[in-house]
Amino acid sequence: MNSLQPPAVSPMLGWLLRMTIGGLLAWAFALVPVPDVWAVESTPAALSFTAVQGGPNPTSQVVTISKSTTRQVGWKAVDNAAWLSAAPASGTMTGSGQITVAVNTNGLAAGTYSGSLKVTLSKGGSLSIPVTLTVVSATSTKSVTTVTTATLSWMPNADSDLAGYKVYMGTSSGRYGTPVDVGNVTTYTATNLSAGTTYYFVVTAYDQNKNESLYSSEVSKSIY
Repeated sequence: MNSLQPPAVSPMLGWLLRMTIGGLLAWAFALVPVPDVWAVESTPAALSFTAVQGGPNPTSQVVTISKSTTRQVGWKAVDNAAWLSAAPASGTMTGSGQITVAVNTNGLAAGTYSGSLKVTLSKGGSLSIPVTLTVVSATSTKSVTTVTTATLSWMPNADSDLAGYKVYMGTSSGRYGTPVDVGNVTTYTATNLSAGTTYYFVVTAYDQNKNESLYSSEVSKSIY
């Protein structure tokens, strides 16, 4: 009885089959999606608060978190200190979002405290925002001259036609007086501030055609 034999395949046809299968596999692997992971950054990059022991809590500060894409992504913020809190603690954003950071000095002794706020995106990007709280002894504040100045500093604008910056100041959040044109510098000291008052500051940049940017994130300082 004759045994059945598989049909013969020419060497050229076998080579073509291998090439075709290899090409299909490579094409299939090329279709495997790569998950998006976005970097996140904050403005400002760090926060500092000052309070008098036994006195009122300092004014909360706003942090703007942002990423380079406009695709919606979830985020959450987690603090690592009992005296530190953030609201909201989570949310969604497209290009940017804002977090209000507050501190509670109740029961804290005089000294300097360090904490941080970790912001994590649902797609894997994260950052840590350092937070410093300085609690000044109530007795020591009575024996020293009241500081009536506030020094501001900010990151330089990278635009090639940058001409300078303007500093806005007010005694109510979001409401400012006539700006001070400080020129092309990245620091400014406000003087002759009144004791017992909280001051709020924002900075704008302007170009050589006097076009002015939007406000920066607001910062504040209480004068004791």
